[in-house]
Formats: sequence, structure tokens, C-alpha cells
Amino acid sequence: MINQFEINNYAKKQVDEYLAQHNLSLKDAMDTESHSAQIATMLHGGFPKMVQKIYSLAKFQTFFWEKRDLLHNHLVNRFTVLEKQAAKKAK
Repeated sequence: MINQFEINNYAKKQVDEYLAQHNLSLKDAMDTESHSAQIATMLHGGFPKMVQKIYSLAKFQTFFWEKRDLLHNHLVNRFTVLEKQAAKKAK
């Protein structure tokens, strides 16, 4: 299920800005239910419309909160890939 959720650069940028604004690490934000819900909302907004229809925002927020430990490692890996891709394009 996790691999169905593609993270785009815009969603990553939103999450990065949110974390910087609240002076949080991704792990700290995901371990706080209110911050976790906000991050889930940002990620959900970046999903393709079909995925958004299949996985409602409420359903995704619940999934994101309940599986936060598993998702943290997945998100860190995905964000790293996005950063590497952006660095290659900048060259």
C-alpha cells in the first residue's frame, strides 16, 4: 500500500516548509498527532486524484498516524530520492 503513494516535489516542499516553520524534525512531527495530521494532509493533496478518491483524507490521516513508525523510514527514503533527483537536474 505504501508504494502506491507517490510523493511529488511540491508536497515535499510543503512538508519541509512546515517542519522549518514549526522547528520540528520529521520524526518529531509524525509523533505528534496534530502535526502528523497536517503532514498527511499535505502529502494527500499531492496524490493523483484517483488515489485521493480511493483513500479519503480521513482514511489516510488515520493510516498515517497508526503506521507512523513504518512510514517515517519510507518518507525519509522517498525525500532523499527527490533531493538527489533535484540535485542532478541542477547540474
